[in-house]
Amino acid sequence: MFSSQFEVTIKSQLNKFNKYFAAVAQTLYGERYALKVDLTTNKAGQRIYKFNAFNVNFSSGKKQGEISCFDIAYTQFADNEGIPCFHFLLNDKKELMHDNQLIKIGQLVEREANVQFVASILKDKLPPALNKEKYFVVSLSQSDKLFRIEHGTPDRPRTSVDAVLKAPRSPKGTKG
Repeated sequence: MFSSQFEVTIKSQLNKFNKYFAAVAQTLYGERYALKVDLTTNKAGQRIYKFNAFNVNFSSGKKQGEISCFDIAYTQFADNEGIPCFHFLLNDKKELMHDNQLIKIGQLVEREANVQFVASILKDKLPPALNKEKYFVVSLSQSDKLFRIEHGTPDRPRTSVDAVLKAPRSPKGTKG
């Protein structure tokens, strides 16, 4: 695993991946991102490969964008290499990104028919260009929640998390 031949293989694959990573980052940020790999020794004295991005960003919004660039690039790389992978990307905290980057991600994944970008974003944080029904798979609100717990019926009263957490439990060994 730490032979010179294996190191050549890692660097070759990383170079292939970096072409996708740089292209996606160029589209979204006008910058070319890349990963590098170093062979280091951990605290236990074991040799490990450590992967890092060349670019160092401290903005949380830009960091979210870098993660999206990586995810989209990896999907493209994996498809090209015949590596099985998911074709949907689950994302959180994307409201930290600038509107123009969210729009560019939307445009990029719309062109890439093989990638579905799933993000949980408050509607008021969406840029107007993305605030369209055609982009929504599921919309939730205070009056329409994921498990429909806000709709009580006479034989099944409204439930809340407090009510579920405070419900009495059956003693062990009994059904109830």
